[in-house]
Amino acid sequence: MLILEDSVLVAMAIEAALADRGYDTIVAGTLAAAHERLGRTVPAAALLDLHLPDGKSIELARSLHDRGCRIAMCSGSDRLPEECDFAASFRKPVVPSDLVRWLEENLRDDEA
Repeated sequence: MLILEDSVLVAMAIEAALADRGYDTIVAGTLAAAHERLGRTVPAAALLDLHLPDGKSIELARSLHDRGCRIAMCSGSDRLPEECDFAASFRKPVVPSDLVRWLEENLRDDEA
């Protein structure tokens, strides 16, 4: 599970909520860090902040999605850009338990 979030406190809250449910996570605060930590790994799902210090996460989201990763994107905006129509959308501030619920529902869909 990839958590890409530039707010350390928000990332920690999401990571803790996922750890409580038994999920392993990769946490990054920038696109560069996400690419470095992922390498060639494709996580089952990714929770991506749209706006990061080194750019938007749209290209990474598309790349991961094209390789079978479930994508949820978080933004302070009401809507994601149209090119993100493949991703679930969460408006910030996001409650970590809502992301965990989305994750569990989507991973269960993959198993069915």
